[in-house]
Amino acid sequence: MRHIPNLLTSLRLVLVPCFLVASMQRMYTLAFVLFVTAAVTDIFDGAIARRFNVRSRIGALLDPLADKTLMICGFLYYTFSSVLPRVAIPGWLTFTVFARDFLIVVFVYLLYTRIRVTRFPPSAAGKISTMVQAATLGAAIAANGFLPQVERLADVLFHVSVVTTLFSGWGYLRRASQLLTDEPLAQA
Repeated sequence: MRHIPNLLTSLRLVLVPCFLVASMQRMYTLAFVLFVTAAVTDIFDGAIARRFNVRSRIGALLDPLADKTLMICGFLYYTFSSVLPRVAIPGWLTFTVFARDFLIVVFVYLLYTRIRVTRFPPSAAGKISTMVQAATLGAAIAANGFLPQVERLADVLFHVSVVTTLFSGWGYLRRASQLLTDEPLAQA
């Protein structure tokens, strides 16, 4: 049981190139199935690790790597592909998602190098933002393939996603600032 979470995370990493190839071949139904499978492995690997207390250092590194690899590849392809039949993720959303993730990496680096913070767990807003981003990518994939009716939903999710991404980014900025300076930022 102790290796199952890491196996699921590894499977997610293996699914990323398969997901990309399916997307590039315009096999959007298969791409959607692979994306959902990867998302489900993310849910199960964490649940199993917590339930059976089988967390590992390699899992702590691979899990966010697998998550970000899937989302980065998906957002880049579904933003910049010139062959999508219906819906492309807007560049402004992809930029916002990447900017927030880049800032989180900078925060974690500063927290570690300046005050030796070794854990900077995701906030509730960060988890919600990630779920909305995943739903957004899933809707974009589905709208291009087997479910064109979700095109309007995808458009709504683009806007919801940018709001949740900005909100969670602001929360991470406040947390990092508080830890680095011991002085909270003024409430907005």
